[in-house]
Amino acid sequence: MIVKNCVKTSVANKDKSFERELLMLVVNKITDFIPNKIINVDVDVSEFISLADHSFNVPDKIDMLLGAEIFYELLRPGQIYAQNSQLLLQNTVFGYVVSGSVDQVAEDRVHCGLILDDNLNKTLKQFWEIESVDVKSTGDTEASLCEDHFVRTHKKNEEGRYVVSMALSRDPSCLGNSKDMAVRQLS
Repeated sequence: MIVKNCVKTSVANKDKSFERELLMLVVNKITDFIPNKIINVDVDVSEFISLADHSFNVPDKIDMLLGAEIFYELLRPGQIYAQNSQLLLQNTVFGYVVSGSVDQVAEDRVHCGLILDDNLNKTLKQFWEIESVDVKSTGDTEASLCEDHFVRTHKKNEEGRYVVSMALSRDPSCLGNSKDMAVRQLS
């Protein structure tokens, strides 16, 4: 369903006792004809009550689909259950509307659709090629140097603890006898 336009319009019943200004979306088609087959009605109910749609039993397009923001304003007290059927007549500001299910078997329709769009497939492929990030390893980067250093200086002992060798840039003898001084500073 593609929205073609948006329209501000006034919706009213016949005697203008109900009138609202609504913002509506314009589409080509909401659904197939409803009902999908003619419903055989034994009694002309319009003799007894005022119907919102006198040809409710004949397949036709939907004129307007109203949403929840106005739906409950439309309802009025009064429901009639049609005898020997599952139809319900509900009173509204427009007159009685008919809802429910009918015992008629609808036509068996099988819809199978296949959309093959090579352009779409190519476009998607190009999109993912553009979005993919090439990771180039230069071999002598700072990251690889860090990893090499880690592998050389870290080991796991038998207890599962890591043993890290001291990172010295010179021979350890250049430290002199600093152990006693370090212990005193920590105490």
